[in-house]
Amino acid sequence: MYKKIFVLSILAIVMIGCAYAADSTDSLNNNTVTISGINFTIPEGFTEDVDGAIVNESESYEGYNYVTNGKSFENENHFLLMSVSEYEQNITEDILEDVGDETTINNVTGRFDDMGFLALFSYIQDDKVVVITADDRSIIEEVLS
Repeated sequence: MYKKIFVLSILAIVMIGCAYAADSTDSLNNNTVTISGINFTIPEGFTEDVDGAIVNESESYEGYNYVTNGKSFENENHFLLMSVSEYEQNITEDILEDVGDETTINNVTGRFDDMGFLALFSYIQDDKVVVITADDRSIIEEVLS
C-alpha cells in the first residue's frame, strides 16, 4: 500500500510538473530522449511540454532520499510522462512490489498498472526507479522499443 502511494506521488510530481529549464544531463535527439542516463524513444508526433519538466526535485519517502528528473510529451490525442529517480540508498525490486502486476514490455521487466484513465509502468534500471505513464499502454510499448 505505502509503495503504491510512493509511486503515485512520483506520478503526481510528474503530472503537476515544474517550469524549469532542461537539465544538462537530459537530451533529445532523433526521437530519443535521455533522462538521467536512461534512454527513451519518443513516438512520432509527440512534442515536449517544457512546462512539465522535472529537474532535480529532491524528495524523501520512508527514509529513502532521492532526486527525480522527468519530461512530459503530448500530441493532440495523448500524453506521455517519464521520470527517473536516483536514490542515495541502494534499492531493490521490492520497492515496487505493491505497484501493479509484474509484466515484461519489450524485454523490460517491471510493474504495470492500468488505472483506466492512465497506464503506469515502473522498473529499476542502473539502480534508478523509472516510471513511464501514458493514457494508453501502446504508447509505453513504443517508448520502450
